[in-house]
Amino acid sequence: MPRLRLATLILLTAGLSGPALALDGLRLGIGDLQGDGWSLEGVTLDLSLGQRDTLDLQVARFQLPEPLGTVRQVRLQCQGGRLDNLTLDCPRLEVTWQHPALGRGSGTGRMTLRLDGRLDLDLALSLEAWDGVGIRLLLGPGQWQATATLQAMPLQGLPPLLRALTTPAPDSPLRDLLLQGTVSGHLQATGGDEGLAHLVTQLTWRDGAFSAAGGTLAGEELATDLALEARQRAGHWRGRLDLTWSEGGSYLHPVYAESSPQAPAQLGLTFTGSPQRGTLQVDQMALTWGEALRVAGTLAVDTRQTPPLREADLHLDQGHLPTLYDTFLRPFLHGTVLEDLDILGDLSAQLQVREGRPSQATLTLADVHLDDRRGRLGLYDLEGRLQWNGAHTPPASHLGFAGGHVYRIPLGDSRLSLQLERDGLHLLAPTQIPILDGALAVETLQVGGLASDDPVLAFDGRITPIAMELLAAALDRPLFTGTLAGVIPQVRYEGGELSVGGRLLIHAFDGLIMVRNLRLQDPFGVAPVLSGDMDISHLDLAAITGTFAFGKIEGRLQGHVHDMVLVNWQPVRFDAALYTPLEGRFRRRISQRAVDNLVSLGGGVGGALGTGFLRVFESFAYHQLGLSCSLRGDVCQMSGVAPAPSGGYFILQGSGVPRIQVVGFTRQVAWRDLVQRLAAAVQSGEHNTGDTD
Repeated sequence: MPRLRLATLILLTAGLSGPALALDGLRLGIGDLQGDGWSLEGVTLDLSLGQRDTLDLQVARFQLPEPLGTVRQVRLQCQGGRLDNLTLDCPRLEVTWQHPALGRGSGTGRMTLRLDGRLDLDLALSLEAWDGVGIRLLLGPGQWQATATLQAMPLQGLPPLLRALTTPAPDSPLRDLLLQGTVSGHLQATGGDEGLAHLVTQLTWRDGAFSAAGGTLAGEELATDLALEARQRAGHWRGRLDLTWSEGGSYLHPVYAESSPQAPAQLGLTFTGSPQRGTLQVDQMALTWGEALRVAGTLAVDTRQTPPLREADLHLDQGHLPTLYDTFLRPFLHGTVLEDLDILGDLSAQLQVREGRPSQATLTLADVHLDDRRGRLGLYDLEGRLQWNGAHTPPASHLGFAGGHVYRIPLGDSRLSLQLERDGLHLLAPTQIPILDGALAVETLQVGGLASDDPVLAFDGRITPIAMELLAAALDRPLFTGTLAGVIPQVRYEGGELSVGGRLLIHAFDGLIMVRNLRLQDPFGVAPVLSGDMDISHLDLAAITGTFAFGKIEGRLQGHVHDMVLVNWQPVRFDAALYTPLEGRFRRRISQRAVDNLVSLGGGVGGALGTGFLRVFESFAYHQLGLSCSLRGDVCQMSGVAPAPSGGYFILQGSGVPRIQVVGFTRQVAWRDLVQRLAAAVQSGEHNTGDTD
């Protein structure tokens, strides 16, 4: 057999040292040898015979199985040995070699080699490039043991070694991985003729740091402890792993997490697996992170299939939302209304995976309080239980909150009964969400496509009467009088856009406001875009103007705002006209203050049968009044209810005696100037002519 050739050649020289022939030394040019998985090239043997026998074996090239590869310049020296017809005994053995990745190495120990190929070896090894690493190799009949002891071993050279011993994929982090820190502990591997059978590892990593090109992986000031024991039988491994991360911060895009001795991250699991088959079965797993997270369960992985996770039963028994949100959830919520929350409360969850797909899930919320720091959304004392099943109809879910707000509009105690579906949910029964002294009555609610990047929401509802005074106060707006009510039909959210399919009817100021073609793109984003058309019918002007210091106007108001576009709630385009209709039987009176402010808004002048004496009248009759604005960008094209003979436009046409009229001459006004004029008129009622173009 090839593996006996070297031993046979060595032992045959024993006959040359007998009395029949006396020699001082012998050199043999053995050449090349090979066996299962290995080969020797350029083998020479020097044997010095005398009072102290010395055996010097040199190998130019020693080819080992991957990943070890080729070892060069191997030299084995046996001094003071004893050589007889059956055994070579080396009580003092010295070994040196050169490896392209490991560098120069050396070792000392003892060796006994018998003619039948039996080898007993006890060798202590060291590597010049790896200070603090000690290796001991024991070989005996049918068994071997390798032990490595690490004393504050620097890790800087490990990535180049890993890259030399392996062939990382082009996108693998190993290609550009950098490591720092020191490792201490020991590794012990035991095996026999069938290979590795038992592995025990205890390691500590201190002052650790790592990074990869591209910035997707990084860590600093790390302290971790690893304990691993595993046994192999018939190609299957069974063992236990315990990992503790007690200091430092780690970044795995886009998640950054920190650990501390007071709140360490700990993972413990027992497992069975087959590296040859690419399978791993975790029979028992426990993951904790301080008081913020506690997960237990089992799972099965098969790397030959996609996705690799084939089976799982995971239980999140404890989840502290402030920590979980800041660390694991917030990085994935960028650009949504949930990206910047103050949050309190706890959650628990269960997840079951079968044949590579989620099959059941349950999420329970308790005492959750969340508030958007930008004031867009808030929910208080949120609680609920959501149950999902991928194959069957699960039990009903529920969700409720004691209060909250949407854009500062307060919400009251609400309860929703929901049925979760395979890819969505629907409302089981109509519900009401209190808003001030009214409510949003949700008749139907359907959500689909939750597993996709483009979920779809649809609902129908109505607004029961809400006092305008309360709504205006909540929004920090002037205190309108009257009520707000209406029908909200065919509301749909899809592709980042909220739309109303039918006509939104709002009853306010004893009139009707009808909104059509309503669209809201990116409603909770940085710059939401609102578009639509609005028609106004029969609003009570006294109820509207009586709210402000603008001045009292009695009558009815018609009008429209068409082709309206608001970006981040600021208008950039619309065609608007507000006026009193000529038809209809209603009182038409306007106060002196209102006249002055109409002059200010229109940038025009007022005139009548006289001038100064009109100041003695508190109000005047009018025939018609109105103003229109066509906004494009930051400029408003102004007009009134009719052309004026002087070349301007009538904002107010008087009636009776004394007859008063207001004529506007400004055709183009900067939108910000018009808003400032209106604000000044509303706040003080003082006359301000403004600039004319």
